[in-house]
Amino acid sequence: MKIWICAAAAAFFASAAAAEERHFVCVSDRDGSEVRLNRAPEGDKGNINYKEITGDALVFKGVGNMTFVHIEDQDVMTFVVHYDDMSYDLSVKGPHAATDHGTCKEV
Repeated sequence: MKIWICAAAAAFFASAAAAEERHFVCVSDRDGSEVRLNRAPEGDKGNINYKEITGDALVFKGVGNMTFVHIEDQDVMTFVVHYDDMSYDLSVKGPHAATDHGTCKEV
């Protein structure tokens, strides 16, 4: 059991040390609108700038993707950037429900 705890702690601190600031510019396949995302060096904080929505986001790094979650009033925006083809999927749940997809490039 101690080995698993040590391994988990080592993985956590290694990932935190390797965190770096990242910036993405994404363009919608539907209407050509632009989304700007960035992840702060802390690794779990970021920012999203999409149409009239600008604000802080929680950032979760997954296997082959990075997910930005922005909560504003009753809306929850989930923006997933897929590394393999640099595509994205956007989902908004709440009164302003919507979906979108497109391509990103890291800048």
